[in-house]
Amino acid sequence: MSVDLPVVAVAFGAVAPPQGDVVETHVHLGCTKEVSSFEVLLQNWDKKYSQGGTYPISLASAATIRIGRGTNLPYILTGRVEELHCESDANSHYIRVSGRCNGEKLFRRLVTKGYYDKKGEYIVKDLLDSFVGLGHTRSGTELVEDTDTTYTRLEYEDTPVWEILKYIAETSSKSGTIGFDFRIAPDGLLEFFPLNSKSSSISLTDKLEIIEYGKDIFKIKNKIQVFGAAERYEPSDGDAWTENTTNWTLDFGTSIAAESTNPKIGTYWIKTETAKDGGLHHAKFHRTISNLTPFTYQHLKFYCQVSSLNGLNTKKVYLLAPDTSNYFSATIPNVGEGTGQWQLNDLALGKTNEYDSILNPNGTWTRVGNACWLSITAIQYDFMWNHGDGANILCGVDGLFFDKGRWKATAQDSGSQNAYGLRELVETDEELHSDSECALRASALLNHLKNPTEQLQIKSTTIDYANTPLLPGDKIHITLPNENIDADFRITAVDYYVDARTQTLEISLKLGKEQPLLADYLYALKSRTEHLSKYKTAR
Repeated sequence: MSVDLPVVAVAFGAVAPPQGDVVETHVHLGCTKEVSSFEVLLQNWDKKYSQGGTYPISLASAATIRIGRGTNLPYILTGRVEELHCESDANSHYIRVSGRCNGEKLFRRLVTKGYYDKKGEYIVKDLLDSFVGLGHTRSGTELVEDTDTTYTRLEYEDTPVWEILKYIAETSSKSGTIGFDFRIAPDGLLEFFPLNSKSSSISLTDKLEIIEYGKDIFKIKNKIQVFGAAERYEPSDGDAWTENTTNWTLDFGTSIAAESTNPKIGTYWIKTETAKDGGLHHAKFHRTISNLTPFTYQHLKFYCQVSSLNGLNTKKVYLLAPDTSNYFSATIPNVGEGTGQWQLNDLALGKTNEYDSILNPNGTWTRVGNACWLSITAIQYDFMWNHGDGANILCGVDGLFFDKGRWKATAQDSGSQNAYGLRELVETDEELHSDSECALRASALLNHLKNPTEQLQIKSTTIDYANTPLLPGDKIHITLPNENIDADFRITAVDYYVDARTQTLEISLKLGKEQPLLADYLYALKSRTEHLSKYKTAR
């Protein structure tokens, strides 16, 4: 196939080397995950481009590179010179000029700022205008496209602009699909746009010389467990466990019952009466629990009262984990005396006196045996008075519940598991506020990750793109009959390599194809608002 010979025009500041001095030109274009870069090899006889030479090239000078064929010479990169490297021997002298596109500005500045109730595009524009000084309008057209995502709270401290911009791109949505691309266009302006929203009109039919196609399962996840905010109760009303005697057992004492007189919460409370235990008054009782796996709760809360504090020397609560030989124990800090004199107890979980008894002296748990927080099967109370005189003593518990557990949901695909094996992923998102929201997120992630990804690398020296170069982030149609491929792929990177000695322009494309990450609400039976709450602090 006949194509015009390649032409190259480069400029570094005020220095514009003629094409005859350009030996090699290599431009690598990236987007979202990397910025673009370049490397130009020039003839450098008589220190022409060296310091003190006739046309010295300076570090930090502006760089422009144009590459085309025939009379077409479009811009490919606008950036800055960041490195000069001279190479000489007895017969030749060269200078290698390299650097990055204008995207290098994204790495210079650190941001200490908060954004509250701001749309994704507002944050991107503010970063570019206030910190980077990078243009984003072309002939009056805004290049930072609108998102459907509002960030309720974003706070940063000494965070690179690059990191923030990547986060906004990865989490913003548009028309039900999560993810934006951003790139530095050949004219040096930043473009920010939804994934797969830009297409290249270049036809690659019969122009592909080297093809490498592959599919892999490295990224597959087919069992997704999603945890939300730590605001869940168990039981959900904070009282159901003390409304009746279901699952309650009297271990020692005279009786156990659901009492309706003077409850603290709801209609009933759990009442026990002591029995004589030698010369002591003693009451011990427990409630079995289930469905707490995985256990994510951070607090145990309950109200407690006894009819007499006189002689009370044991007031313990145990978490059997999982049995009477392996448990956590803590002293109950607050016990009310008399009918209806309830005292609230709030015991932090996950702490034992092995580690932080000084920091948490009240309610610190003691580990006995091989107790495990993930294996709790029962809550047990133990009260003992150091005398055996008089009538039985009443003990009461009300409003018993675990607090600050995480919302949770699991989604899995048996077809993917059978084909590729079980591959698990756990994600925690503080902005999910119900099991239903966690389920939506899990479904979205599962659909995105359950299948193999496809990669394609192609090279050609016969592509003629006229004045519309191939750019990363563009979608392009690929037809490969031998590989049975006829589909759109997203360009992830492009390399332009011009070799003046052979007068060739080789273009290498890296392309990818994967299932889009759909917004969570698309998996619901009814839509929900697209006002998403996000929170992120600097690393």
